[in-house]
Amino acid sequence: MITHQTNPAPRILLTGVGPYRNRGCEAIVRGTMEILRHEFGPEINVRAGVIGSRATVAAQIASEIDPAVNSFALSNKLEGARWSPGWFIQKANQHLGTAFYPHLKDLKEPAKSATVALEVGGDHYSLDYGKPIYYLAMDRFLQKYGVPVVLWGASVGPFDADPAFAPHMFNHLRSLSAIFVRESDSYNYLRANGVVENVHLIADPAFVMKPVEPPLGKIGFALPEGAIGINLSQMVAFYRGQRPGDVDLKEWLGCCVGLVKSAATLKRPILLIPHVGSSEPDNSDFGLLNSVCQAVSGNVPVQVQVLPDGLNAAELKWIIARCAVFAGARTHSTIAALSSHVPTLSIAYSLKAKGINRDIYGHLEHCIHVSNLTSGNFTEGLRVLLDNEVAIRNQLQSRIPELQFAAFKAGAILRKISGGTPI
Repeated sequence: MITHQTNPAPRILLTGVGPYRNRGCEAIVRGTMEILRHEFGPEINVRAGVIGSRATVAAQIASEIDPAVNSFALSNKLEGARWSPGWFIQKANQHLGTAFYPHLKDLKEPAKSATVALEVGGDHYSLDYGKPIYYLAMDRFLQKYGVPVVLWGASVGPFDADPAFAPHMFNHLRSLSAIFVRESDSYNYLRANGVVENVHLIADPAFVMKPVEPPLGKIGFALPEGAIGINLSQMVAFYRGQRPGDVDLKEWLGCCVGLVKSAATLKRPILLIPHVGSSEPDNSDFGLLNSVCQAVSGNVPVQVQVLPDGLNAAELKWIIARCAVFAGARTHSTIAALSSHVPTLSIAYSLKAKGINRDIYGHLEHCIHVSNLTSGNFTEGLRVLLDNEVAIRNQLQSRIPELQFAAFKAGAILRKISGGTPI
């Protein structure tokens, strides 16, 4: 039997963490801590660099429920209104070849004491949100300090839309100490482009986050039996047009109302489940789903309710687990459902949803790209899940433990990278 207590725990730095208002970001951290405790023991602590304003991160620190997670603020990405300081810095880097990255100063002290840095996954290393220059700068900065950098639980690519940038990206990825990808599409894509030796296929850390029952009264109403859970977001609307970014948010709200009205014909109560809150109206599930709920309430033959703000990632997972079936636009809302063995329909906009669906179901029949989404195929997708609920639950009960094992396997590989006793 391996005993880890004889070796000091590594000093782990999490970088690139999003604020917990995005429950997917929180789910990744909670799952990561499960993996780290499983591998290194209950004494493990981490420092987490959270991308956000000082006020946002201070509020997150004040409400942190895991004393082993010690967060600090990383300056916001290089963005801002025209003529703002962030805008000038971004343009200088772009056109003059400079490398002004204000967030790097926030990493200087944590880097000095870190044994290993986990660049926390998701889909930063893609072109879905533009070139990932912000994250590449962090990687290089940490490498300069001799800190091994691990891309942790990520989907990667594709970079085909920018053929001039792609070789630079692949060279950078080869320089990392390890890349833990969460689905086989990313794994195969990297290997096809010569990134091979440092790539490991695992599973998203959120698959091992434990659900937590919310305190009585936090939900505000009794959860309906046999409900259809639905998560919709403003963000996927930006991938609905022929060109990413082409979006009419009023049209998207109307589309979402139509989806829910159509789903109501299945004669099941509907639970609308926000998974991301944001100060940016265009990126908040709460505002969208509240508007949808107001528009359909009293106009459909079933009860439609929306969950309140304030539920954390583990509490949302507990609620999602009580749905009969689930449809989600936010990736980590679908991971909460799938890892709870709830038959799930994914509304996809990128590589990650397709890869996760292929790895779990073996096909894409329960995955609809947002550009092809209609009330008809949405409701039919839910109908298929309901008609085959028992068989799909049995399939998930067989497959999900394998993914959870793969997620925990990342800890053993990380032990080797961070200088622990080889497994």
